[in-house]
Amino acid sequence: MSTIVVDRPDTKELPSLDEALNPSDLLQEAPPIFGRCPVCEKPLRPRCKVTGEPKCPPAGTGYESRAKCSGCGTILVYLGNGKWRPMTDADYTEEDQFADKMGF
Repeated sequence: MSTIVVDRPDTKELPSLDEALNPSDLLQEAPPIFGRCPVCEKPLRPRCKVTGEPKCPPAGTGYESRAKCSGCGTILVYLGNGKWRPMTDADYTEEDQFADKMGF
């Protein structure tokens, strides 16, 4: 059995491992709608809590509007349009207080 080799000049070569991107270059690729952490300025990549797909949470819905910054660990509340703020005691709902008492 013979193998046919086709020379395709229009194909792109893959970059070598020496030319691979730095992790800091990858952080800059986050869509601006996701926003940045107001504490450490790290680009945020929020994900859906059910499916895990990249998605901003709904604004103003309590627990569902929260995310944790993977850079500094601050729990953030989503305000909409890529804007976040650190969570305060005023953001705790009755469900949050119950969960704290139960140890969740």
